[in-house]
Amino acid sequence: MSSGSLVRRVAQGSALAAFAAALLAALGTMGLASYLIQRAEDRRLEEAAVTFAVELDQDGVDLDAIKEVHRDESEELEHTGMLFAVYDSDGQLLVGDHRLRLPSSIGCANVNENTLRVCRAQSDRGLEAIVGAAHVTLLPVLAAAAIIAALVAAALAWIASIPISRHVIAPLTRLRSRIADLEVATLSSTHLGASDGVIEVDALRSTITEMISRVERALELAHRFAANAAHELRTPLTTARAELELVSNEMRDPVFRANVARAEQKLAELSTLVERLLILCLPERSEIDAYEAVSLRDLLEDTVEALPTEDRERVEVSDDDALVHGDGALLATMTANAVANGLKFGARVWTKLSVSGHDAVIHIDDDGLGIADVDRERVFEPFFRSHSALRDRLPGHGLGLALIRHIAQTHGGSAYFVEKSGRGARLEIRLPVAQLRPRADQPTGCRRPARA
Repeated sequence: MSSGSLVRRVAQGSALAAFAAALLAALGTMGLASYLIQRAEDRRLEEAAVTFAVELDQDGVDLDAIKEVHRDESEELEHTGMLFAVYDSDGQLLVGDHRLRLPSSIGCANVNENTLRVCRAQSDRGLEAIVGAAHVTLLPVLAAAAIIAALVAAALAWIASIPISRHVIAPLTRLRSRIADLEVATLSSTHLGASDGVIEVDALRSTITEMISRVERALELAHRFAANAAHELRTPLTTARAELELVSNEMRDPVFRANVARAEQKLAELSTLVERLLILCLPERSEIDAYEAVSLRDLLEDTVEALPTEDRERVEVSDDDALVHGDGALLATMTANAVANGLKFGARVWTKLSVSGHDAVIHIDDDGLGIADVDRERVFEPFFRSHSALRDRLPGHGLGLALIRHIAQTHGGSAYFVEKSGRGARLEIRLPVAQLRPRADQPTGCRRPARA
């Protein structure tokens, strides 16, 4: 079923209702007008027929007298378009137009294939006086006029109903706009506006407000559970890693040491997963928490310095710099995951810093196979892994990109994969800019945050 705006639907309904009402009214008026016109015509013909019959009684029944009366009446009423005829008691035409056939009973009827309307009156001497006139059927003309009137009414109703419909549904439109502006991070301060005095809209507003409260409670419970679970896992994981390290140092068997090293690696991956889950449990904020001014170039340099030697040579850091306000540790985690994602899928990674309007823009380019259009949004879902990552059995849990977008959003920014020319993918991270400056002018008050 095709969709359309409520204003258009209301306007269509109003126009249809106006068309139907106008058509019914016009048809009713048409029927009444046709009946009244026919009755007036019949009365005129009946009066002429009675008058004709009376004059026939006065002048006798011989044929010459009848012809004289017929001639007088025809000449006197010629301007009216009436035709006259006289029949005897046996139904034989004595004088007059042969098209005026004798009706079967006293009164009026259509004859000559409905082209003539005739009325019959009987004289006291048994003669039948017939008076007729051309019969015009008005129904087609009146029907056409009714349809035209209905169409005009529908058009006027359509034109008038659009602004009226907009006014009628304005409370619903305002409510929709407020709902569209809702942010998950600010549900607790959500206000859908004051009452509009419309029962249905106010009831909908109340229902949505209650639903938002339930959603907020559910999200709070989910965040609390994930955070508590991650916190509970952090301590035993750290303890287990320390115990394994002690055991590994005490053992001399190389096979056993290799097994312990693999276990330590798995625990390290699990610890990383827990730390990422803790970050993802942070509530999103609609405004930046300006803890400190952070240099994006410093973040990228720290990220590259922390990489293994063979990976450092695969990353090219931008010469430009930009300052943003935010949590340095979280932003360092974001850039580290962005670079790691590029290294995972490409042989080389290029970083570029720029400013666009009020945004500091970080581009992370790689020379890998790129991302399919259908997966460009899904890769930011927690635990989602693309077909190529699963096919090539690349390590990871599908949380890196989700973490990148989450941290960007907590700082009032965004993260997307955008189009690029050539091979590979381009990750674009936008953050509200604090300042753009050359590398040589770096102030001493700008911190180089430690990586999380």
